[in-house]
Amino acid sequence: MSLVILSNDAKEQTDLVSSIQSIYKPWSFRNSLSSTMEIPANAQLALTSAKISLDGQISLAAGEKILYVYIGRVLTGDQTIQNSNSYPIKVKLFEDQPGVVVTDTKGLADETERALNKFITHPHYAKRSVVSVNRNATTGEFEGYKFELKQTSSSEGLLPSAPGSVDMIAASRDMFSLRARATPLLRRYTITASANNGVTLTPLANNIFTNHILATTFEPTVDTPPISLTGGSVTFDLSKCIGNIPAGSGSNLNSDFICGLSRYCTQGQRAANNRIGPAYYYWGHSAHTAPGEPMNKLGRCFADFVLVNSNGELRLFDTATYGVAARAGAGGNRRSPRWREIDYTQGGTQAAPFNTLYNTTQNNGRFDKVKFTTTGEQIKIELIDTQGNTSTLYSYSQLRRDGVTPRSLGENFKPIDQGCESLVPVMGLYIEGVAGAGNNPEDYSITLERYTCIDLTDIPNVAYTTDFATYEADPVNTIIPWFNRVEQELPVDASRIITSIDNRALRLTDPPYGGMSINDQFTGCWNPVILTSPSPIYAHAQGANTMRLYGFSELNGIAGGIPPWVDEGEDADDQFVYSLVSSETPTALSSKSIFVRVDNFNQTSTNAANGNKSGIIAHLPRFDGQQQTGRLFFEPKNLIYLDLNNPAPMKINSFDISFVYSDETYCTSLVGSSIVTLHIRKKGSTD
Repeated sequence: MSLVILSNDAKEQTDLVSSIQSIYKPWSFRNSLSSTMEIPANAQLALTSAKISLDGQISLAAGEKILYVYIGRVLTGDQTIQNSNSYPIKVKLFEDQPGVVVTDTKGLADETERALNKFITHPHYAKRSVVSVNRNATTGEFEGYKFELKQTSSSEGLLPSAPGSVDMIAASRDMFSLRARATPLLRRYTITASANNGVTLTPLANNIFTNHILATTFEPTVDTPPISLTGGSVTFDLSKCIGNIPAGSGSNLNSDFICGLSRYCTQGQRAANNRIGPAYYYWGHSAHTAPGEPMNKLGRCFADFVLVNSNGELRLFDTATYGVAARAGAGGNRRSPRWREIDYTQGGTQAAPFNTLYNTTQNNGRFDKVKFTTTGEQIKIELIDTQGNTSTLYSYSQLRRDGVTPRSLGENFKPIDQGCESLVPVMGLYIEGVAGAGNNPEDYSITLERYTCIDLTDIPNVAYTTDFATYEADPVNTIIPWFNRVEQELPVDASRIITSIDNRALRLTDPPYGGMSINDQFTGCWNPVILTSPSPIYAHAQGANTMRLYGFSELNGIAGGIPPWVDEGEDADDQFVYSLVSSETPTALSSKSIFVRVDNFNQTSTNAANGNKSGIIAHLPRFDGQQQTGRLFFEPKNLIYLDLNNPAPMKINSFDISFVYSDETYCTSLVGSSIVTLHIRKKGSTD
C-alpha cells in the first residue's frame, strides 16, 4: 500500500541547536505533507525501520562526585604546589543526591556548569564558566565535554560618582571592633560623601581625641565589588591628615593614618577583645605591635596591604607569616600572620625623597594623595602631589634600584594570593597624638576619592556576600570570596589551608610574581587547571574521582596549561576564554528500552507498565553484542500491524512521531537525526 519515510531532519544536517529548540526534536517531531494523503478504510500501521543517534545514560555511584579547579600559575618540570600562590578548589557534583545518580550527557554538562559557577569564587572567573556536550560536527555523535573558563578584564569606576558614594557609605563597616560593626552608632567617626563624590571618614565633633583607631572597611556587595586585579586602583585624599598642605602653609593637620587594601573579615581575632580579623590571627604576635612600635596604635586590627603614617613617617606594612620576627613573650612564637614592614628605602623604584622614610610633617614633596594599583599578584603605590604629578613609592621587582642587587624578603609586599584575591579599600585615623595641636577632631579626615572595582554587568542579578549561609541559600546568584567561605565552612581547617598559601612566599623569588600581559591585558598567573584525579604536583585534590567521567584518562586526570587548554583569545565581553575538550570519548550506557509512538492516529496499544492505553506501535530492541550508543539502526524481523480503527477513509496532512521510554516520557538522550519508516496497508492485505 504505502511506505512513509519520516525524519526530524530531512537533509540529515544535524543542526542540533535548531532541532532541540523547535518542533523537530530528535525525540519528538512532526512531518507535514504538502498535499493531503488518504488512508483507506480499515487500515493498519507497522514500523518497518528506525534510525536514531543515542547518547545513552551515565550512572554515577553513590558517594561524592568530585573534581577540583585550580586557578594559578601552571606548574611544570619539578615545580610543586609550593611554587604557587593558589590552592585547588573542591567542586562537588549532585550535592543533594548522595545515592546513585542517573543522568545523560547534557544533564552532566549542565550539572558541571552549575557546580563550577558555584564553587569558583576568583573575582575574575566567578560565574563565567560554561560546560557543553562536545559532538562530531558531521555526525552529531557524542565525543565528550567542552569546558570554557572565562577570565574577565572588565572593571568599573565606582568612585567618584554620586551613586557610587551612596553605595560605598551603605557598605561601610567598622574595621576594628565587632561591637561597632554590629552597632554603627558606637563608631566615633562619620562616613559621608565628599564634595567630589568620594567617601570621607571624619572623627566625631566631640572634642575627644580618642586613643582608638578610627577605621573603616567596605563590605563586598552587589554594588561594591572587590577591586579589579587587572589594573584596578584606589586613591585616597590625605590633604586633611598629612602635613604642609596646602603647599607652604605649614599646616599641622598631620596625624597617624592607615589606608590601603585588605580582604574583608567577618570574625573576631583569636582571644583579642572583640577586635576584627581572621579567626587564626592575633595582632599582639607581631613585634611591630610592642609598646613604642609604630603599629602599636594602628596595628590592633588586621589588613593585607597598607600605607601608614606613624609619628610623622610613611611606612608600608602587610600581614604575613614569614620574613619578620614574632613579638617576644608568651604566644609570640606562634605561626600566625603578623605585621611585617616593607622597606621601600632600598627596594623602591626612585631615589630621594624615598631613600629614607618619608617625613610627612615637612612633606617637602607636597603629596596630598596616594594611589594603590593592583595588577595580577602585584601592587604598586604612587604618591600624588598637589599639582597632580605622581612619584612611585613602591612597585614590585626582583631587583633593587641598581638593577643588580636582588631585593630581600622584606623589600617586597607579599603577593596577592588566593587568600586575599578579593580586596576592598580600608582607611582610618589615629588622632590621640595630635591633641593640643590647635585643631578639633573634626578638622581631620581621610577620603576614598577613586575606586575601580570588578565589573559585574556581564553577569546580571549576581551579588557579593561574605556570609556563608546567605551564599548557600542562593549559590546561583551570589559570590562569596574564597577566604570568607573557607573560614566559615571549614573553621577547623581554615588556618592550615589559608596560612599554607602564605607560607609559600618564602620561595617567591622564583618564580616572580605574576603580572598582566602587555598585549592582551590578561593575567598569566591565573591559568585554570581541572583536576579529576589526585595530583602529586598540585596536591590537596584528595577524592577527585571524575577522570573517566569526563574523558581525561589520557591526561592522567590533570588538564592544565596549553595544551590541552586552547587559548581562544578575547571575546566580545572582554573575557579571555580558556577552552578544554575531552581527550577521549567517555563511556555512556543505555539501560532503558525505547519505543516508537505515533501521536496523531487512532491506533491503540495497552501499556501495562503504567496501566493506560497508548499510541506506541513498536519496541526498539537491542541484543548482546550490539552497540549501546551512537548511531543505531533497527529493522524488526516480523512486522506487527496495529489497526488504525478507521471505518471510513481518512485524510491526513501530518505525522507526529515520538520516541519514549516505557513510562511514556520522552527519550531526550536522542540527538541529531532520527528517521522512521512506516508501512500502511488495508487490513487483510498481504501487500
